[in-house]
Amino acid sequence: ADACTRDSLQASGASAVLNKDQGGFFLAAPSGDFKLNIKGQVQVRWAYNNRDNSGLTGTVPKESNWGFEHRRTKLTFTGFVFDPSWTYEVKLVANRTTGTVSGATYSANNIVGSVEEIFIQKDFGNGIAVRAGQFKTPFVREELVSSSSQLAVERSLVNDVFSTKFGQGIQAEFGGRAGEQLRAQVFYGDGLRANASSVPTSVTAAAGGYAGGYTTPFNVNATTWAFAGRLEYLGAGNWRSMRDFNSYKGDEFGWMVGLGGMGQSLRPTNEGTQTASTTDSMWGVTADLTMNFGGASFFAYGVDRDGQLAGNVATRGGGTSDSMGQWGAVVQGGYFLTNEVELYARYEKGDTDTDKFRVSDTGIDLQSNSIVTVGMNYFFGGNKDIKWTSDFGYAFTPIGDFNSSGADWLQDGASTVGNGFTNDGQWVVRTQLQLLF
Repeated sequence: ADACTRDSLQASGASAVLNKDQGGFFLAAPSGDFKLNIKGQVQVRWAYNNRDNSGLTGTVPKESNWGFEHRRTKLTFTGFVFDPSWTYEVKLVANRTTGTVSGATYSANNIVGSVEEIFIQKDFGNGIAVRAGQFKTPFVREELVSSSSQLAVERSLVNDVFSTKFGQGIQAEFGGRAGEQLRAQVFYGDGLRANASSVPTSVTAAAGGYAGGYTTPFNVNATTWAFAGRLEYLGAGNWRSMRDFNSYKGDEFGWMVGLGGMGQSLRPTNEGTQTASTTDSMWGVTADLTMNFGGASFFAYGVDRDGQLAGNVATRGGGTSDSMGQWGAVVQGGYFLTNEVELYARYEKGDTDTDKFRVSDTGIDLQSNSIVTVGMNYFFGGNKDIKWTSDFGYAFTPIGDFNSSGADWLQDGASTVGNGFTNDGQWVVRTQLQLLF
């Protein structure tokens, strides 16, 4: 029976090949009407975090935290069916999950599996394509560049607050072929993620957010409408070189500018009157510049978002407000000392405009972000598939709304005694080994 099976497969003419250009294996039919690419990513990380824990409520979190974490494991299936114009992608993910501390017992430490991207795309030719399913929505460029192709160990906290992440819907794409300088993407679908976009529930709490329409059924769509889009202009170089934030020695010079926008109107999933503090709608814009110098790289962007509330909410000083004006900016650059060693630095700054709703002044600014990060990438043998990244980050302001355990930055304490500034400055050390296959 085993021999017959092998004969059957041999007669079919199917092929299994290691494709080094795309970085993975593929299965293909000799008729040219089917292809399946298989790729993967593994990230193992160790992190150390030191923060001020004064004022944190509940079981007092540790001031210093350190340990290993399984940050990401991804298995991606791409290809086409019928003919190369009908493509698809399914990306399976196993991420670490946070737990809670109860006495000395850590109550949860499970690897959680999910699907990040799952879509079908039709290429109509002439640079026009339509995609339907779940995928990264086109807004902040830092988020659109893969986690495997970042300059630092993790994306910035500005990105974590403002990126629209994954969404379910439909997207039209125009341009972006070899020799073309313009590329545009327009998305319509369910809600877009927006962190730190709602009124804080207490004086010391971080601002809440909106999870978006990620892996949700149709009847829990909490938006009336949601749009996102990007327009990019490639001034020099090629589109492929813009897929990451590294510019390796010997690469050609290239630069690109991008503009993005997003907007969504939120609605409750249940009937009833909205409270005044409920976020009703939001609009956002972003602009970015990417430059590759063949051994050195530069990337910078700014983002602005306006959130409208359902009504007027009390603010400090006895006034009221029905909106939040939020912004952020990131500047980073890298330089290859050798084909294996790359040094980099990043500075990020942002503001969520939420402290006005913390009507009791603790003396701690929980709405701002100001972080510098410096580090190094080591590419074993100059190979892009095996990368060791280590960096150090220091926050000049307390971490409140911008906290992100996924980036290893935790919420600082906010003393409720007096109006003195009690935060000592949070700092983080991270080192990560990444394997692509």
